[in-house]
Order: sequence, then structure tokens, then C-alpha cells
Amino acid sequence: MARPAQGDLFGGPAEVPPPVAASPAAAVPAGPKTLTLFDASGFIFRAYHALPPLTTSKGVPTHAVLGFTRMVLKVLRERAPTHVALCFDRDSRKGRLEIDPQYKANREATPDDLLKQFGLIRDVAAVLQLPIIEYAGWEADDVVATLCARAAREGWQVEVLTSDKDFLQLLAPHVKLYDPMKDQPIGEAEAQAKFGVRPDQMRDYLALVGDAIDNVPKVPGVGPKTAQELLQQFGNVAGILSHVQEIAKPKIREAIATHQEQLLRALSLVTFRDDLPLEVTLDSLERKEVRRAEARALFTELEFFRLIQEMPSAPPTPLAQEVTLVSTAAQLEALAQAIAAAPLVAVSPDTEGPPHTPVVVGLGVQVPSGPCAYVKLEAVGAQVVEVLGPALARTKVAAHDGKAVLHALRALGLSRERIESDVELLSYLLNPSRKEHALADLARERLHTELPELDGPTPRAQVFGARADAVARLEPEIWAEAEGVGLAELARTLELPLVPVLARMEARGVLVDLAVLKEISVQVDQQCETLLQEVYRHAGRELNVGSPVQLAQVLFDELKLPVLKRNKTGPSTDHEVLEKLAEQHPLPLAIIEYRNVAKLKSTYLDTLPSLVGADGRVRTTFHQATAATGRLSSTDPNLQNIPIRTELGKQIRRAFVAAPGQVLVSADYSQIELRILAHISGDDGLVRAFQEDADVHSRTAAEVFQVPLAEVTDGQRRAAKMVNYGIAYGLSPHGLSTRLRIPVEEAKGIIDRYFERYAGIHRYLEETVEGARKKGYVESLFGRRRYMPDLVSKNRNVSMAAERAAINMPIQATAADLIKRAMLELEERLPKEGFQGRLLLQVHDELLFEAPEAEGERLGKLAQTVMAGVAQWKVPLVVDVGLGHSWADAH
Repeated sequence: MARPAQGDLFGGPAEVPPPVAASPAAAVPAGPKTLTLFDASGFIFRAYHALPPLTTSKGVPTHAVLGFTRMVLKVLRERAPTHVALCFDRDSRKGRLEIDPQYKANREATPDDLLKQFGLIRDVAAVLQLPIIEYAGWEADDVVATLCARAAREGWQVEVLTSDKDFLQLLAPHVKLYDPMKDQPIGEAEAQAKFGVRPDQMRDYLALVGDAIDNVPKVPGVGPKTAQELLQQFGNVAGILSHVQEIAKPKIREAIATHQEQLLRALSLVTFRDDLPLEVTLDSLERKEVRRAEARALFTELEFFRLIQEMPSAPPTPLAQEVTLVSTAAQLEALAQAIAAAPLVAVSPDTEGPPHTPVVVGLGVQVPSGPCAYVKLEAVGAQVVEVLGPALARTKVAAHDGKAVLHALRALGLSRERIESDVELLSYLLNPSRKEHALADLARERLHTELPELDGPTPRAQVFGARADAVARLEPEIWAEAEGVGLAELARTLELPLVPVLARMEARGVLVDLAVLKEISVQVDQQCETLLQEVYRHAGRELNVGSPVQLAQVLFDELKLPVLKRNKTGPSTDHEVLEKLAEQHPLPLAIIEYRNVAKLKSTYLDTLPSLVGADGRVRTTFHQATAATGRLSSTDPNLQNIPIRTELGKQIRRAFVAAPGQVLVSADYSQIELRILAHISGDDGLVRAFQEDADVHSRTAAEVFQVPLAEVTDGQRRAAKMVNYGIAYGLSPHGLSTRLRIPVEEAKGIIDRYFERYAGIHRYLEETVEGARKKGYVESLFGRRRYMPDLVSKNRNVSMAAERAAINMPIQATAADLIKRAMLELEERLPKEGFQGRLLLQVHDELLFEAPEAEGERLGKLAQTVMAGVAQWKVPLVVDVGLGHSWADAH
């Protein structure tokens, strides 16, 4: 029957469900057998019109395939059907053309880009092992009706997945309808509410009112309301025709009397046929296991990388049959021989204490196709180094969180300078937007295995043996996936080599002057008190600044400031709200200033002393698999969040110092994001400004405000700088107006003039977003990817946020890749070229080294040369170098 171009049974645009994190299928309740039938042809058309055009990098259209596959996977995952079939049209007009040659005569031809996708959808069905049921000359509707009739005879329950109103005629005690895209059951009450008739009257209703899409003619003068009245009075078409003369309205009576043949023909057209001779049994539709390897290969070919995570879980795979407890010299020797003979071994260390200086309790080891073991360190002691050391040196090591493994091996005295495979990093490269890549989650999703928890009843040996076993089984699968999408090279040449670099940086730490820290803390305590008194003065009374409820009471109830935004607990007092309210009253600005200082105090001044080790050095933990852009982050302490330009941020940096006789060397990329934007966009004006070493912001101000360069004011330069940097973050007129505190129209004029002068940048922004919509991802100049499913969200706020992220990601990711490449080269060259200085920290676009005073300047020049030469672009890369006793002095 009708295949709606858009919309659904209950009105409104159809929305393809967003990706949902994979989870094990729910248990199927006992009871009558249930058959789940997809109106597949209907959903394919719906997906085609719901999603914007999408193609692979080779130009193959895929948006209908993507929308349909997402919906199918969602149903398989959430509803866990036991028996299932996809029902398709096949030469679907032929059967009804015998009834009416004009049936669907006004239908437009199926679009070419949709025709190309039907074969791919059948490929998807094949790898998911979902049977396709069709019958030549008839529609999916008739196939569904036939299977429903068989199910009724055999005592089965049926759930029909559809959004087509015509299917309401199938509703019965054993047949339910469900719209998976709206997550909505469709029952008798819904039919009555929407159409004013019972489900068994739907075919009569449709025959009366017709269907313009399928070219089913209506009875002249009969609309929905009249059809409802006639069916309420006479029951069905047969009843109406038997009592034509009893119809009260003369025009309706005459129309039906003169169109009886047409009405009966329409009834035949809209009635589903339920007796097709299908050569299939209901039991043969039992759901089968997904062909996971083939599915991954197909989804990789179609570039549906997020969908790989959404595939139904595989049957549980057992853990290693037995974890051998290695506690004797003979057992250790046997394990060493197995390790030495293997091309790769998975390792999971059992540690206690600080991550950089751990105490190793044991070592989980899995040799693929070999033994799974747990080395108990208390029992074997120093023999680990003598026996396992040479074996581990001869093989490759796989891990989850390879940096932690290197720290553990170093603590044991096992010197190892590399990790060849890290399933956490590989998972991160495949899906960088994911918040965590915990081993337990990866095992659950990819292996359908629940790893035992350390705080549970399972012995430690079994816990860490199971973890090593999971790494060993995940490793080839994730590598193959990375190879398939072209991310393996980034892993081999950048991310994996960076693991030992970060491990060494963490082990080195940076010296902290506690006396300076204490001095700053006293000053900041006084500053906090002064700012707090300022808050009280503007509020007219004392209050708890940390209480959103009290802040809201003062701001909105007492000062009568407007409520700009609400959250679950009431009016919002977040930073964005306070910034806007600061234009109307001094209290919000005072609160912002107090919050900023108080946060830095609690985050750094109050916390840093407890993080300083016995040697006076603090060791941050770097995270490679956190930021979606590829940037590194750090915790304990979070060095990325120390403000660069505020006075307090500079003061905190004074506490990070060089050891006696040493100097800190800072090497910081200058305007790196703007330089990347210039290179990627190829904009002549911006490229020329950097090539000429001009003041980019002043030149932009002169262009945008149309004044001579010499007459640019500080305010104009500040505005231009904000636009230059903000454009890479998708800065809107509203955002610029808020930052500059100017009217939105004025801000829009500034941005419009900017794009007029820098057309190449405007083109880059548009092409980046459009390309991301087509491909489903954006990437850095070095091939790092981020998938952007939210670009097709129906929620405008969500899709706009995704556009901003799509614009910014290639720039941020390229900056991340640049500095990582520089770190690798410098970490290799420093010892080779006789330097004693070493790399300590990486923060944003800056590298911080510690070196003997005598070689500080020479090291700075090397860092400058390496960082500036790591890529040869249209614009020069400029690196600012500074030396000093403290980080503040060097920066």
C-alpha cells in the first residue's frame, strides 16, 4: 500500500533513531511463540526521506541503508525477537493492476540513488541472518497479512513493525502493531482516536475516503468525518451498500449509489491479501546468530563505523578454561618458553599504589592459543626479571592501558620501551566521542563476556587472567577494524609510539616549590575573602555563594533580575546566565570572579601539596583516550585547566620549578589553530598574513572594520581576535554579541564582513559541514577521525552543536597530531644528540622540558626547529621558546 514520503501514522516528521550503545539482548519471556514482522519496504522509503543524502567516500549512496539498519538493530537489541522476518514488496503493482489498471499510476519512479541501495539492504539482511519474505506481484502488506493469518491458525502471537496506517486492518487479539522509530505501540485506541473507526473498519474507511498516494479514488463528497458517520451507522461498506436509501444526506446518498462499483473496487485495492502461497514455515523464521565478521566487514565497507558497536551481542564466549597460578620456578620457566615462542602476548598487571610508582602484586598473562596464567610475584620474586625479562623482550605485548603496563614492568625491573598493541587506544581511535573505553565494557560489547570484578568473590588470579584473556581476544578483532577504516597507520606511527613517551614523562614528574605554593595560597585566601565581601555588598546581605538556591533567591526574587534559563531544580545560575545578567547588575560579575578564584584555589592550591611525592615532584597522569579531538588531557593534577593569561594562573605556574642547577624550557606553538585554519582553508588573505609575519588580528580588524591598518583601535583588534579564533569554533552572531556585549545585528555585521574578506574560510566551513554530512565523519590532516551522527538530528540545538564540533575538530585534531609528532621526534633525538634535558609536560600547544642550565638554550633551539619542521605547510609554524627557573618565567 502507500509508502509515505515522510511523516508517519500520527503525523509529524519521521525521525530515524540515533545510535544507542549496545547492550545484551533481554531475556525472552516464556509463553506463546511470537513472530516479529518488519514492513521492510515501508521503512526503507521512510529512512530514505528522513535522512539527508549520505554517501561513502567512494560516492555510494547509503542513507536509506543506514536509517533502515539502525532501526533493525535497535529492534533486535531492545525487543529480542525469537522469530523474525523482513517483508518486502516485489513487482508490487502487478497483483492489484488486475483490479484497477490505474493503481499507483501517479507514483513517481523510485529515485535512482534509492534503487542503488536496495541491494545493499539485502546484503545487510544476509549478514544479520534475517530472512526476507516476498511474493512476486504483491506487496509487503500482503506478505505480512498472510503470515499473520498463518500465525493465528498455529496459535502464535505476532508483532508487526510499521508506521503505515493501512496495517491497522490487521489488528486482532493475536496481532499487535508497533512503530519502532517512534517507540510507540499502535492499538485499537490509537486507531479510534486518529480515525474514529475500529481496526476492522479501516479497510472500509480507506475505501470511502480513498488514497491519493496510491491513486485509490474516493467517493465524491465523502471525507473522514462522513466516512466515520457512515461506518458508525452501517458497520462496513457492505452495510452501506445494502442501505443506500437510508443515508440521510442526499448528496452522499447519490454519490454512493452512482459509485458502487468504484467503491467495491477501492475496497479490493485497500484490503490486504492473506492467502499468498508462501513457501515458508513459521518455525523456519527462528532468529539466527549474526555473522559478526561479515557484518563488520560490510559495515566497514559502507563506512557505518558507529553501527559496528550496535550489532546484537554474540553468544557468551567462555573465559579461558583455566588460569594457571604460576608460583614456582618450573612454572615460570614454562611460561617464559611459551611467551618467547609466541608472536604476541597479552598482559594485565595486578598493581596497588600510585599509578606511576605501583607495587606489582601479580601479572595476568595470556598467550594466544596457549596458556592463560597469573604470575604471583610474592612466590617467584626476583626470578621474574631473570626468567620473564628475556622472553618478553623477544615478543610483542598487547594490553589495555599500555602506559599502566609499562609502569608495572618498570616497577618489576623489566625494561621495555614499547607496547605494540593497546585495545583501549584502538577502540578510542575507532570511536573517539565515546567517554570511556574500559576493558569490561569492550569485553561485554564485543565478546559478550562479563569480566569478574576485583572487589567480588573471584580470586585475583582469575580476575587478572580473565583480563589478559579478554585483551588477547579483543586485539585481533579491533586491529582488523582499524585496518579496515584506515586508522591502523595512525595507531602504529603516532598513538602507540607515544605510550612509552608519556610513561617516561609521568615517571619524571615536575618539581613543585611548596613554599611558593603556600605563599600564593595565603594571598588567594585574602583575595577570596575580599571578593566574597564584594558579593555580599552587591547582594545586600550574606549568602552561601555555593548554593544555587540561595543565589537564585537573591538574583531573581530580591533583585528582580530576569530568569533566563531553568533547570530541574529551578532558575539556572550557571556561568552563561551570570555573564548575561552582568550587563544589568554588578552582583553576577562579582559571583563569577569569586567562583573563578575559589575554583583555582580548591583545584590547585588546596590539592597540589597532597600530590607532591617524597622527592618533591608532582606526577600528573596523561590520558590519550579521552578527548574526542585527539588532544591529551591530564588528571591529579589537571594541568590543562591552569589559566594561561590570568594573574592567578601565572602565580600558580611560579610553583612549578626546575631542580637546582637546572632550567625549565618552554616551547609553545604560536597561533597554531589559526595557522592550521589558514592552511586547511587555503584562504589567500589569511595565508598571506602569516607568510608576511603580519599582526593577523590587526590586519583582520582593518579588513572587517574598513579602516587603515594604522588606525585600528585596541577594541577593534580585540573584536577581530575574537572572531579569528571563534570562527574555528562555529562562533555565531549571538555568541559574538555576548562576548563583546554588543547588539546581535552589529555582531552579525562583523561576521558577515569577515566572511566577505575571507571567502576561503567561509568556503572551508561550509564544505566541512557538508562533507561531514555525506561521509558521517570529519578528520585531521593526519587521518584522525571523529564520527558526527548528531549532524542529522532533528533537534536543531543538537545538530547545530554537531556542526560547530565538525568545523572545529579538524583544526583541534591536527594541532593534537602535530604536537604528538614533535614529542616523538624530540624524545628520540634528545638522548641521541647527547642532551641530558628531558621532556616533562605537554599542556595545550606547549612542551615543557627540564635541562641543565648549560644546555637550556641549545635544547630550546632544537625544540623550536623540530616543532616548526614537523609539517611543511602553506604557512610557517612558529614556536615561542622561553627559559626560566619556574614555569611562569619560562612561558
